[in-house]
Amino acid sequence: MNIKHILSFFLAVFSFYILHAQDENDSDSSATLVKNINNTIPIKSLDVNNIGFINLDADKSEFNTDDFLLKLNQYTRISRVENSLNESIIGEVQERDIIIAAISSKNIHWNTLYKLSSLLSKTKLILVSFLPLKEISFNNYVFNATTIIQFQSYNTINSESAAEIIFGAKTTNAVLEEDVNNNFKSGSGILLNKTIRMGYTSPSQEGLDEDFINRKVDSIMKEGIEQHAFPGAQLLVAKNNNIIYHKSFGYHTYDNIQKVSNYDLYDLASVTKVTGPLPVIMQLVDKGIIDIDEKFSTYWKPWRNVKNKKDLTFREILAHQAGLEPYYIFLNEIIKNRKFVSRFVSNTESNKYSVKIYKDLYLNKRFVKKMYRIINRTEVSEIKKYKYSGLSFLIYPEMIKQLTGINYEKYVRDSIYRPLGATNLIFNPIGKYPESLIVPTELDTIYRNAYVKGWVHDENASLLGGVSGNAGLFGTANDLAKLIKMYQNLGEYGGKRYISEKTMKEFTRVQYPENNNKRGLGFDKPLLNNATLDISHASPAPEVSAQSFGHGGFTGTYVWADPVNNLMFIFLSNRVYPTRNNRNLYNLNIRPSLQQVFYQANLN
Repeated sequence: MNIKHILSFFLAVFSFYILHAQDENDSDSSATLVKNINNTIPIKSLDVNNIGFINLDADKSEFNTDDFLLKLNQYTRISRVENSLNESIIGEVQERDIIIAAISSKNIHWNTLYKLSSLLSKTKLILVSFLPLKEISFNNYVFNATTIIQFQSYNTINSESAAEIIFGAKTTNAVLEEDVNNNFKSGSGILLNKTIRMGYTSPSQEGLDEDFINRKVDSIMKEGIEQHAFPGAQLLVAKNNNIIYHKSFGYHTYDNIQKVSNYDLYDLASVTKVTGPLPVIMQLVDKGIIDIDEKFSTYWKPWRNVKNKKDLTFREILAHQAGLEPYYIFLNEIIKNRKFVSRFVSNTESNKYSVKIYKDLYLNKRFVKKMYRIINRTEVSEIKKYKYSGLSFLIYPEMIKQLTGINYEKYVRDSIYRPLGATNLIFNPIGKYPESLIVPTELDTIYRNAYVKGWVHDENASLLGGVSGNAGLFGTANDLAKLIKMYQNLGEYGGKRYISEKTMKEFTRVQYPENNNKRGLGFDKPLLNNATLDISHASPAPEVSAQSFGHGGFTGTYVWADPVNNLMFIFLSNRVYPTRNNRNLYNLNIRPSLQQVFYQANLN
């Protein structure tokens, strides 16, 4: 899908909310799954299936194509098939693995349906009929589809249900009330009684006080914006297996021009640590490639002869127990007297200056090795206690490449993001995502001299070309939720296991409580006495379970999963706009206060 198609797709967002509000009270959401050859749905393999969508209505109907496509895209990237109603249909769809076709009118493009159902033997056809099949049963092309779902009528609630059924976020148990010619008999219907992905519902459907939630969240967000904790933010919360709350507040900037939308892309900052290299490391543990109790230098050869680092274990480093320095400002190596050092930075790309760090700024590719050498020389505390450090996360991309033979960005994309359907978790989003939906971060007065937007905020990650383990990942709340839900499910999501339950439990438990270190392996954990603290001192909310885990990001991002209470919390903001000196996000305890609302809202 090119950038033009992506942008036109997102323009449908606003009409979706209007239509959803209109149809919420007149929904007939009963769906009957009448055919499902080889268990085509729920669709499980999102990484190997190229999925397209076609509207088969021949006349203008109430069916909102953009609305349905929007709902489908909540699960994975699906594009509208162009030229779907002309003679080039075969060439347009023959490379697709699955076509989702929708009908809401008796006046159908029968020729197109014939080609889809009869001439494309390798393409699976999922037909969604938003009218009783009996009304169109005079033509058997309908029944050649691989999968058929029937609704009695079209509205946005049924549209959402159809998407949820196709991707395994909703069960079906309805049967036909009358015969459909000789094809399907009254009383027939296929049951889907297990969900494999999150659906979308309201807080009240999960036993939470919706009025209380809306009142409290609105108040906290309003204060945050008024106190300049952030110009805008969004909040996504999932309870059990449903996203129950996803709402945006404020604007991208304080000039109140661009409103925050639920489809905005944020610089995740240090949330990258647990969403970029960490899932790959856990997979490598499962494969026996990494042993967390082995010396880190076993996997990172430059440390084998470094006296203060050669004996550090992988476990100590991931738990921030190794005594490594927190940070190193590598910009000081390439900027002297407020000017770039010419042997390191050029305004022209070349084989030598091949690492793009900003618009028309290219870094000498040899500087990356210099960064590793500097890390080699950094101090290590002799006292082993909790000391947060991001230095090792600068190393992981290269380590992963050396251990697997696969580029880090490609590895995490192909083994984690694409199978999850989280295609909007991306590095270097310029040209990959509508720029108007990318939230800006800070006015950089150090070396970019501009408001940073679409380029990683973290300077060290920028010197690695924007692809790092400490920062660099951008994401939407909806796609981030899929990854965090996989963690909350102890390594499984969408019918696929990504990480073993044993490894997830090991990485998410407190490693060194005897040293007053609250950390897991890579993951942050609640304060050791968190449940006894009030909201002004707790981190996160005092109500979270001791088994919960997550991570925060410098730009104002935060993710938290609570497998005991089955509650997931995602907060995204650009609190560093226009300057990182803004500290009111922390001073006002906004994130734990928001999180607490959903624990206190339990009606049970």
